[in-house]
Amino acid sequence: MPSGFPPPLLHGLYRTLFLLLPWSVELHFGSWNLLAPTEPLLLLCGLGLLATGWRQQRRLVPRGLAGFSAGWIAWLALAASTSSMPLVSLKYWVVEAGHWGVFMLGLYWWPALWPQLIRILALSMAGAVLYALVHHGQYQFRADQASLSPMPFFSDHTLYSAVLVMLLLLLPQIHWKQGRWLPWALGSLYVLGLSLAVSRAAWLSLLLAGALGLAWHWRWSWRAWAVAVVLVLGAGAWFQHSLARRLAADVSSQERLNRYACAWRMAGERPWLGFGPGTFAVQYLPFQRAEDMTRISIRAPIVRRSPDNYGRGGGAHSEYWQALVELGWPGLALWLGLVLGSLGLGWQQYRQRRDTAQLFRILALLSFFLHALVNNFLHDARVAALVWGILAIIAQGACNKTTAEAVEPTSVSP
Repeated sequence: MPSGFPPPLLHGLYRTLFLLLPWSVELHFGSWNLLAPTEPLLLLCGLGLLATGWRQQRRLVPRGLAGFSAGWIAWLALAASTSSMPLVSLKYWVVEAGHWGVFMLGLYWWPALWPQLIRILALSMAGAVLYALVHHGQYQFRADQASLSPMPFFSDHTLYSAVLVMLLLLLPQIHWKQGRWLPWALGSLYVLGLSLAVSRAAWLSLLLAGALGLAWHWRWSWRAWAVAVVLVLGAGAWFQHSLARRLAADVSSQERLNRYACAWRMAGERPWLGFGPGTFAVQYLPFQRAEDMTRISIRAPIVRRSPDNYGRGGGAHSEYWQALVELGWPGLALWLGLVLGSLGLGWQQYRQRRDTAQLFRILALLSFFLHALVNNFLHDARVAALVWGILAIIAQGACNKTTAEAVEPTSVSP
């Protein structure tokens, strides 16, 4: 099993990519979009990965969880081959496969990259939070402007919040050479940014993941049960109150129900291979029913995203529903297998080694899978870097019991 670092040029490309991930903007070329500089850097990293593997005759075939994730990418390719919109699905698959190759396969080959890259991303994201706070401050921190504060670098405040939650949970497993003050400073900044972003789903995923984390860490002692029950009941009561109020008054929640109803009807029409990766945003439109539609429902696809059409159109607002619609029932089964398999394998490794850093990685992953119930973000490079990166470390650890020696020591201080 390979360890260490890639060649210097590829190593530098990885560091640059993770530094600039929070600072990418979407450029429009007619009906095509480009996330710059992220996607060009992803292409360069992918080419470097292929060249390195070929030159070194690296025949490391992904096994276990890594092999299963390769099966997920293969199923996306199969669904794309029968897509209702072939060019859209092809582009979507190329980006998705690129994310998997650079973040999953690259870190699976060189796990020692992870501590460096996650440090770079955490520090760079702190700059993005400061930008969002300054931007939001220009509008007196009004709640109705929270959605636009991270623009143009994050097109959605819930996406921004999901990244913050994952990084907040990963902070204790990062090795900080600067000492104990830096993770506290970053954590405080992240919490402030998360508070002003006003994303209920992000907070709920953080609370539930935190409750389970405390329970696991205390090995389900009475303290664990007490804290877990209080947090889960509190989150449930908050969510129930919020859901009841929002369903009555919040058009965003009503629109989600419209999308889910469309998804169910679409699954009945194409149950095996779905409509194709990346097609939901267009193909769900004729499946809407008048009684389900809201004032932000649309009849025609949105070509260019802007503050004027914020909250309109887009995906299924759920990774699970989106997998069902675009990839069919087998695709949803593969997605659920990836979710449960990664959490189960990560938990098994934690029990065997009692590595607290591993626990925080599992919790960050769990927060995404919980958040993914009501939003779909995996196609975004920032989320993909975190999700596939954690999966790579878990997968590599299952294949090599000395993974901990290949990755530099981590700090578990908050």
